[in-house]
Amino acid sequence: MKSIESWHEEQFQSEMTSGVVEALGKGPDAATVARAVADCADAAEGFCVDRPFACAAGCPHCCVLNVAVLLPEAMTIALWLRQKLPGAELAELQKRLATHRSWARWMDDEERILKRMSCPLLDAHGGCSVHPVRPLACRAITSLDSQSCSEAFFPVVTDEDRLVPADLFRKAVFDTAFTALASGLRLVGLDDRSIELGTGVLAFLEHPELTERFLAGAKLPQALWQ
Repeated sequence: MKSIESWHEEQFQSEMTSGVVEALGKGPDAATVARAVADCADAAEGFCVDRPFACAAGCPHCCVLNVAVLLPEAMTIALWLRQKLPGAELAELQKRLATHRSWARWMDDEERILKRMSCPLLDAHGGCSVHPVRPLACRAITSLDSQSCSEAFFPVVTDEDRLVPADLFRKAVFDTAFTALASGLRLVGLDDRSIELGTGVLAFLEHPELTERFLAGAKLPQALWQ
């Protein structure tokens, strides 16, 4: 486990951004983009390996929060789902994503908690169905106490702060990875905007042509953010 003292944010961000530029600067394809996203996650995880946390499979308490992803993250998740899910299951997932987009995309975190607007990518057992390719923002959050999570995300109106002890060092590392990936995208001329997780994944599932548009360096339609 690496210590906070070994963490140099600017150097880490610079090296990771350079890696993204090197990987994507020669006309990327979908596999190369997916690898670049995975490399950013792996590099961040390398700094956080063996750090203790209470999160476990089937523990979906925080999976009601708003999650912002970069477009290649949404694209990679959508392509992964197309490869893994049979047609009927994929169609059912798209319905859940569309419903979630209609009801939850403009809710703040408190509203999502009160209305139990869980991530539509959770499986029937409360596990993350896209765990191998989950977003950097999701990887960044780890609780140090599962009971505190359960209490904090219980759907009740309260004026009290909902506090969860978390690994702030891990969050800082993954937030830097997110920033570095966005910087690399911008430097190679790719769309570096972020989008709500479910909305972004659904867009790439409903409109596969958006993958080619993104890879060609074109901006995705502004309507996706409206």
